[in-house]
Amino acid sequence: MHPIIDKFSKIEVFKKLKIVELEELFKNRDIIFEEYEEGVLIKSQGEVIDEIMILINGKVKAEMTDYNGKSLMVEEIDAPNFLAINITFSKEEKLPVDIITLKKSLVAYMKKDKVFDLAMKNREFLKALVEYLGSKFYFISQKLWFVTLNSLKDKILIYLSSKFDGREVVILDKTIEQLSQLFGSTRPALSRAFSQLEKEGIIKKEGNKVYLLDKDFFEK
Repeated sequence: MHPIIDKFSKIEVFKKLKIVELEELFKNRDIIFEEYEEGVLIKSQGEVIDEIMILINGKVKAEMTDYNGKSLMVEEIDAPNFLAINITFSKEEKLPVDIITLKKSLVAYMKKDKVFDLAMKNREFLKALVEYLGSKFYFISQKLWFVTLNSLKDKILIYLSSKFDGREVVILDKTIEQLSQLFGSTRPALSRAFSQLEKEGIIKKEGNKVYLLDKDFFEK
C-alpha cells in the first residue's frame, strides 16, 4: 500500500472506504498535493474555500486575527486530518482563520463534488462525514465558551486541569506567547494572571513547570 493511501485510511471518514476505492481516487487524479515548509501561510482569513483540504503530513495552526492585530489561536491540527471542512460545506465559504504550518506539511486537495459523489455511493462514508462535521461544531462551541465566558485566571486553571495527570507538576508544552494566543489575551495580561494565582497559593510557576499547590482543586 502506498504510504499516502495508508494515511488516508487512518482518517475516520475515509476509513469507511475500501482501499481499492482510495486507490481509484489517486488513479483518476481526483486528489492533488501541495507541500509547504514550516511557517508558511496555506490559506488566509477571508479566503473562499471551495475544496476539501486534508493534512497528510505535518502540523498546522488555525489562527484568527482582529483589526488591531490581536491573535487568537483556535486550534493546532496534527496529520492526518481535515482542514476547515466545515467551512467548505457551509453557505458562507469564507475562511474565518489563517491556516499556518507549524512543521513542514503535505496537504491534499479534493473537489467538493467528488466528496458528494462518494457520500451518495457509500452510506457509511456519509454517516462518518456528518458525525465529523457535528464534532467540529461541538469543538467550536466549546472554544467559544472557553474564550468568551471565562476570566483569564479561569482559562489558566481549565488548561492546567486538562493537563493534570495526578502529579503535582504540569510541564507547559507552550510558551507564554503561544498560551496568550490560545487564551485570546496579551502576554503581559497572562503573566499577571499567573502571578495572581501564585499569590492565591493555587500554583507556583518556575519556567515551563507549574506546581499545583492545591491538588484537590484540580482533582474536582
